[in-house]
Amino acid sequence: MLIFNLSPEVTKASMTTPTFKKIAWLLCLILLLSPEIEAKEKASVKITVKSSPYSGFVSQLVLENKSLVKRLERGMKLSKDQAESIPELPYAYIEITQKGETEKYIVGYSLNLYRLKTGQRILLSQPVKDELESNIRILRKRHFGQVVSWEEAKQIFPRMDFAQVIDLETGLSFRVQRRAGSQHADVQPATAEDTAIMKRIYDGKWSWKRRAILIKVNEKVLAASMHGMPHGGGAITWNNFPGHFCIHFKNSTTHRRSYPDPGHELMVDKASGKVLEKIVQGTPDKLIKIFLAAIGEQDYSTIQLMLNQSDPETIHRFMNQLQNLEGFRLHRVWSIQQRLSPLYVEQLADVVIKRKGKKEQKITFPFIFSRTSLLERWKLDINSSLNLLEK
Repeated sequence: MLIFNLSPEVTKASMTTPTFKKIAWLLCLILLLSPEIEAKEKASVKITVKSSPYSGFVSQLVLENKSLVKRLERGMKLSKDQAESIPELPYAYIEITQKGETEKYIVGYSLNLYRLKTGQRILLSQPVKDELESNIRILRKRHFGQVVSWEEAKQIFPRMDFAQVIDLETGLSFRVQRRAGSQHADVQPATAEDTAIMKRIYDGKWSWKRRAILIKVNEKVLAASMHGMPHGGGAITWNNFPGHFCIHFKNSTTHRRSYPDPGHELMVDKASGKVLEKIVQGTPDKLIKIFLAAIGEQDYSTIQLMLNQSDPETIHRFMNQLQNLEGFRLHRVWSIQQRLSPLYVEQLADVVIKRKGKKEQKITFPFIFSRTSLLERWKLDINSSLNLLEK
């Protein structure tokens, strides 16, 4: 706010002079522009959370806090390694705005920052990390769904109830009604419009591919997984959906298995925000299971999080090879495990791959994991497997 005091020398007569009128006009102009001046002086931190770098569904928290901006700046120390780098694991995204300028960063899982323009790593002091993490946790709790077992879910979402389904990647949503299901929820889109939205989520083609979703029902938001293939019977005949589809929660099963489906299990973890935690804490054998489930559901963003990210060009080639495969399934995991050191593990598996335009082929796929110290997470090294896929 701008405050002006007129001196006693300013009299009623002097207020009518041309000079005073010019001064008054300038003061009015300053007052009119002052909101823009104050706006430029405002400092804010915008935190964004999403399930993957490519997700269109986001949650954001804006903190208009000049003090926080200053603490972030004071806590920033450039990494000694001046080369461009990639975030260890993208935990969140922030934009720092001050003096009319905005700088964008990726927040790594270790709560250090990576400048989006250059990729340069910026270290934060522990007090600043703690403050940043508390706000990110609030936002992640709002963004992701609550993990509930199937036994709980079928009470929260009973038969004949309606719920809203939100696709975690696109943000598109539609309504469904639960009609049946003892091992998981058998549901149908409520209307033809809901069916059309669901089909948009699957790029206009029905698919058995699992997707991470949120279920909003009875004032709760639950983490779940769905596939996109109409099958069986359906009591709602006016929704342009020939049958029903399935929604899975934690520990629910398919009709074929007595244990949770790996693809649905992965998507429930993704919908609850637990995938990063499982990748960070995962042992090599558990990481292999995540890798195989992700490849089965064509969830390439999750696979990329597991890789040793020291060489972006190698990662790009590896991901291209995976996306060009028409099939990749596990045949047998070898029981022999080579542990040459506490920092290196090699696990071999026979997999069947199907390249476009070619017959299926069985290859021995090496899962090689390494870490830089006992305190670091296991990462999948891909050089050996990349050579096999490129043959």
